[in-house]
Amino acid sequence: MPREGPINNLQLCWTILPFIGIFYLHAYWLIPNYLFRKRRVAYVLLVLTMIAGAALLSALSLYMGAPSPKPYHVGAIRRIFPAFFFMLASASLAAFRQNFRLEKERKEKETEHLRTELSFLRAQVNPHFMLNVLNSMALLARKKSDLLEPVLLELAGLMNYMLYEANNEKIRLEEEIEYLRAYIDLQMLRFGDDVNVQFNTPQLIDEVYIEPMLLIPLVENAFKHGIGLVETPMIIIDIQVEQGKRLSVTVKNKYNHFLQQEEKAPPGIGLINLKKRLELIYPGKFRLITAKNYYAGSTLTENWFEIALNIPLV
Repeated sequence: MPREGPINNLQLCWTILPFIGIFYLHAYWLIPNYLFRKRRVAYVLLVLTMIAGAALLSALSLYMGAPSPKPYHVGAIRRIFPAFFFMLASASLAAFRQNFRLEKERKEKETEHLRTELSFLRAQVNPHFMLNVLNSMALLARKKSDLLEPVLLELAGLMNYMLYEANNEKIRLEEEIEYLRAYIDLQMLRFGDDVNVQFNTPQLIDEVYIEPMLLIPLVENAFKHGIGLVETPMIIIDIQVEQGKRLSVTVKNKYNHFLQQEEKAPPGIGLINLKKRLELIYPGKFRLITAKNYYAGSTLTENWFEIALNIPLV
């Protein structure tokens, strides 16, 4: 039986065009509008129609360019399998696009959820901080202390930071350190020489950024538990930048181990809040370690509490 003769490039293009057409129609129109919307009967009928139409058009374009001794319908039937193959290939493309779209939507929803949760946790920081400061001011007011006015001025500066800077997604590390310094100055106005505070920071700080108000819970916790019925209160705050890539913060404070009610009390909202924020901002990339009566080399350090934080910098 005679076979179809060779075809030129133009005939080949006209033969393939119907298959290319059903490839894109199937992937970008038919599957999204029918299969994904559960209109399966209409989808199957349209698929069969498109396969038959592509086969007929492909055979017609070939026979019009170079008539063959074979009947036209035989050529059309022979092109059903290529049409079916193009439909399967386009289905793979449509499935990939759908998965990509769903994954993108899932990530957007997850990001929005995390952003909402992070905003909520951020909002908790300010009231917690204000509660501690107001308690300090109430004590000064009862004592009719002359320190009340400078404390109010320091508080105004801190509130300015919280209102205009802490709402940013990121803030310069240098600004965060200055905020800590202002908070320590505020506490020192209250406690004076009753507490010894060492605040060690890098001399030169590169243009690196962190989440705002991320370090204040560490310092707040030290002042909360390191002063009051503590013999020779002492707080050591050490901030280091490791090769410009990570931030290391260590806060140590003495504590009174005879205060059993403090030992049994649950962790404060500040540290719980901090851990949740770290899990959202630096998932799997941070270290937050606490220790009591820890060893410094081979020496047991008694009546000291230490909390160490290590996070990446951007």
